[in-house]
Amino acid sequence: MRYLIASIIIVAIAFVIKVDLQEGTLPLASFYQPKTDCQNDEELTYVTVQVMEGDTMYSLFAATPSPIKMTYPDRLAKFYKLNPHLQLQSLVPGEQILLPMQTNPLKNCTN
Repeated sequence: MRYLIASIIIVAIAFVIKVDLQEGTLPLASFYQPKTDCQNDEELTYVTVQVMEGDTMYSLFAATPSPIKMTYPDRLAKFYKLNPHLQLQSLVPGEQILLPMQTNPLKNCTN
């Protein structure tokens, strides 16, 4: 009988720990980064291109490289900021789209 009660208590404790870790009942204040007065702003420039038959996002990015190295996911996210209408549709030949080109980041720091 003691083994049964001990196993039920162990299972109950394990369940409470699992729920605590999954749902995050710990205070989240320690996970936030403190706000600083220094912000990194990017000067985002773009190039207007006309889509041709057979163009893909990857081929357009390869044809117009950015002066500063950007990863494909970063550039794709900035592309959808400039062209929000293309999030749920494919590229249409003859359409004018904006391709992001990143330049040097600007630092705005106030003390």
